[in-house]
Amino acid sequence: MQGRVRHIPEQPMFGRRLRELRVARSLSQAELAGTEISAAYLSRLESGARPPTERVLSLLCDRLGVLPSEFLAPVSSPLAQALATAATVGESPSTVVLLEDALRRDSEGDAILRWQALWILARCYEGQGRAADELGILHDLVALSNEVDLPDIQARSRLRLARRLRGAGELAEARTVAAEALALAKEYELPFSDVFESMLAIISIDADTGQLVDARRRADQLIGALREGSGEPPAERVSTRLQVQALWTAAGVAVRQGDRKGAIEFLQAALERMPSNEDPVLWMRLRLAATSMYLQMNPRDTVAARQRLDEAASAAALVGVLLHQLEVLLLQCQLAFHEGRFADARAISDRLASEPEAMSGRDRVTLEILRNQMLIIDGDQAAGRAAIERIAEEARESGNIEVSAEAWRALAESLAAANGVPRD
Repeated sequence: MQGRVRHIPEQPMFGRRLRELRVARSLSQAELAGTEISAAYLSRLESGARPPTERVLSLLCDRLGVLPSEFLAPVSSPLAQALATAATVGESPSTVVLLEDALRRDSEGDAILRWQALWILARCYEGQGRAADELGILHDLVALSNEVDLPDIQARSRLRLARRLRGAGELAEARTVAAEALALAKEYELPFSDVFESMLAIISIDADTGQLVDARRRADQLIGALREGSGEPPAERVSTRLQVQALWTAAGVAVRQGDRKGAIEFLQAALERMPSNEDPVLWMRLRLAATSMYLQMNPRDTVAARQRLDEAASAAALVGVLLHQLEVLLLQCQLAFHEGRFADARAISDRLASEPEAMSGRDRVTLEILRNQMLIIDGDQAAGRAAIERIAEEARESGNIEVSAEAWRALAESLAAANGVPRD
């Protein structure tokens, strides 16, 4: 395996690559050094303190089973190569393996490249339903953005982390991180989309924590400016995607306030503004959001919910990832329960219970409420009631007023159904 050594590899690249190859083969420094060279000398090679000689390079190549070219500086770093490949294959399982390996091999490489790799990896984890892994990567992303010290990267990293924290039910931290993103966007006069998205995140979090007056005021300001086409934010500076997200965010606030008419108006405006051929994934997500809101209304609108859910389910089969498909199943479970199809609801809930780690923390709580509602319907009122009361109290203590209120409502409806609806 020696091959001809035409160039002696340069340090510190040689040392880093030598250590990678040794560790990959589970060899200690003493084992690799053998009797021909000392372990201390090998240590200095790995640290970059000494350059290798031709004799030592040939010896190491023989023991590691590689060619000398394995130690030469590549045309680009492992991360750069991985990012180039990821750009051609998209967010696939192979991309995850590629990026994870490149990040391990280039742990001290260019910070911008590592940030790009983490950004893509977080999206891959989201698509695969790896919520815990995604959250960990997003924390790393924020830390690395501070090292890079570029305001746009710092703001966008925080915005993504805030959204995931909200999905995990960590609302206090989510609110803090979203506020940091907004402050960065304003201070450094970033593109208005950064300001706008941060404001939407804050509105949603405030609605979750019961700050409905402030959330509605901010939402009305955004929607009013979009309708007028003047003021802040000017409509021409906001993409269709963000306009649609603003409308469904406003609808979500209106639902929580009990403003059924306002919520329907916002939803209808959002649905009309988003053609299916412009952004199929957003078109699907909007219908998932609309379904959820129709099921939150008082009284619940199961007819409208079914229409939007059927549309979303068809789209999810074509363009959705695992997370979207699980959201469809959860909404189908909720709809079946509210339509009195308890056997269907039980069957779907059992399917969902087999993949808890692929669901967001928020969806796992919703599923737990549903399963305990069905326990009440099945006749075990004491156990189901105790579980839902516990969920409601834990949500209240964590500041998630929306989940707490929905849990109490679910308990009341389940008890009523158990006493007045025949079992399947």
